[in-house]
Amino acid sequence: MTTQQTAPPTVARAHWPEPVAAGLTFALGGALIALGVTGLWSGAFVGQGAPGSQWWFLLPLGVACGAMLLKRRAPRTALVVATAALLLDLYLGSSLGTLLAFYDVLYSAAIAASPRLRRVLVVGAAVGIAGPAVAALLAGSDLRVALFVGLQMFALLATPLWWASDVRKRNEIIALAAERTTDLERIHALSRERAVADERTAMARDVHDLVASHMSAVAIRSAAALASPPDADRDRAALEAIRESALAAHTDLRSMITLLRSTAHAPPESATLADLGGLVDRARGMGIAVRLETPEPASLADVDPATQNTAYRIAQEALMNAAKHAPGSDVVVLVSSSGDGGADLTVRSTRTVAGGGAEASAPHDGVGLVTMAERAHAVGGRLDVESGDSEWVVAAHLPGARP
Repeated sequence: MTTQQTAPPTVARAHWPEPVAAGLTFALGGALIALGVTGLWSGAFVGQGAPGSQWWFLLPLGVACGAMLLKRRAPRTALVVATAALLLDLYLGSSLGTLLAFYDVLYSAAIAASPRLRRVLVVGAAVGIAGPAVAALLAGSDLRVALFVGLQMFALLATPLWWASDVRKRNEIIALAAERTTDLERIHALSRERAVADERTAMARDVHDLVASHMSAVAIRSAAALASPPDADRDRAALEAIRESALAAHTDLRSMITLLRSTAHAPPESATLADLGGLVDRARGMGIAVRLETPEPASLADVDPATQNTAYRIAQEALMNAAKHAPGSDVVVLVSSSGDGGADLTVRSTRTVAGGGAEASAPHDGVGLVTMAERAHAVGGRLDVESGDSEWVVAAHLPGARP
């Protein structure tokens, strides 16, 4: 499809319009006939002169120029007509104008020909070159004469075919280059779309991690305060916690907006496993009992920074899910180094409200779980979520950075 749209315009721009080319060829040929430039060739296959007047050469010249008008719309017909005009011109004694017109038609036919027709033209040219030379030898001519006749026929038939083949290959190369450029542009467009989609997904994930957790804490603490009888001290403590979460959300959102508007491309500040203590304290303030179990801090320091940030965000989302869907539950956070810069994280929470209340609902399979899974996959890890009768478990295996 692309080749058909690209190659023909390239060929069309390399030629004058057919009426102009035919008119100029007829004018040049007529001028040469008037000057007496005829009888270019001599031999057994060429006439010895026009019968009566040299103006008879205008007849094959006019026929050949008429064939030039058909060379694009009907190249085969134009070639047959031009060949007949050339043979007539040779019978009359040969003139330069008709030869030029035949050259143009043969070249155009070779350009537009199908592979099958090109093979026919090559075979015909070979016969046209070898035939007169062999015939000259059989007629008793000297070998030098036969070779000269063969060279003349080669110049007449092989040159335009050779030239057309070179131009056609050039046009095919141009068409292939145009196709390649179009494909590269399409690939670049798809790459840009993919990059934009990935960036939007990353932004949505960061907004969820940085802001949604704080706003959920605001909603949980305010709901707890409203569900209890008025108590000045408790309500004031709840308001202080709400204010703290709101300010933290504002700070995180402002930092993210500043990063997005910045042209410095500085990486955002990442949370580490050392920050899990503060995360656990905030979760306790939302009414869940959390116990953090970690090995020696020195072993966690070897964990890859990207893996540490991923583990922190997964733990943050898991604790938020426990606070929303199982308030008052007991939660255990276990984190350990798996070697090679990796980490294993497990967040295990009960599904029964503390104090013998009704069973809490299981976490919804919504944005939170999708975000945790995306973060684990982003570092080449795996996230497993298990929901039993009495507990809900989030387990993440996070490898270190790949070499």
